[in-house]
Amino acid sequence: MDVVLRFIERKSWGRGLRGASTAWFVVGAAAWMVGRARRRNDVVYRTVLKPGEQLTVVSRPPKKKR
Repeated sequence: MDVVLRFIERKSWGRGLRGASTAWFVVGAAAWMVGRARRRNDVVYRTVLKPGEQLTVVSRPPKKKR
């Protein structure tokens, strides 16, 4: 899948940036965004829990700035 996305991205950027077609530019941008989303690694914390352990995740709204 990554090989196909890179191929489409490379070809469409070339055609789109040369001014041949705005549609190719949009295809290139979309392929780049999909590829970036697939490669992105948003792991902040990773651990292995043993039996009986628990992990609590709390989300709080940000503090208001004055």
